[in-house]
Amino acid sequence: MNFLNKFDVLLFDLDGLLIDSLDALSKSLVGAVSTFCEDVQLQEFIRYDKENPGLSRFEKIDFFIHKILKNDSFNPELIFNKFENASLLARKNAKMSIDFFTLNSLIHGKIWILLTNCDNDQLKEVVSWFGIDSIFESNLFGTPPSKEIRAKEIRLRYPNKNILSISDSESDGLIAKSNNFDFLYVEEFSRGNRNWGLNNYYLIPSIRDLINEEPIIIN
Repeated sequence: MNFLNKFDVLLFDLDGLLIDSLDALSKSLVGAVSTFCEDVQLQEFIRYDKENPGLSRFEKIDFFIHKILKNDSFNPELIFNKFENASLLARKNAKMSIDFFTLNSLIHGKIWILLTNCDNDQLKEVVSWFGIDSIFESNLFGTPPSKEIRAKEIRLRYPNKNILSISDSESDGLIAKSNNFDFLYVEEFSRGNRNWGLNNYYLIPSIRDLINEEPIIIN
């Protein structure tokens, strides 16, 4: 518990950290994309999606259109519209880390923020569904705009605070480093940290372990 006391602001991701939703979200996005491509293109997108779990739907759909479909005139809203309802159900049906509530009950005097790729239009519904709206209150940062822009907003809001970004993905780690946040990687619901280019970050197996153990440092 001494570890978290070093920080003024605790910045949490949602998918792959607080809820075990990555696989279901991937299936939802793959399903939305599959309508508009051939099988060989779909398989290429599936590989790309698995290799980049932390990227937003905007980045993934942009890659699909311009790099796989190679059709710059394709309307991305066709995919977004199919993905919207499926992603909401994927999140609502996901398992949540109950240890997060325990952590919140033990840690006091911190600013708790949720920074997520979840669409702003469904974010309030999702946090209410899991009963974490009272923890984050108005500190909800969804997309759009991008996580990169949102992180800069948070740094500007708290220019002199020690901020810890807690997440499951390398992309969030890179965003953290560019905004002078410390970064803690939690393995439990993630897709692993193999072949990451990121270094000098903290690692712990699960939120439950964070209650009782000190994270290790990855150099």
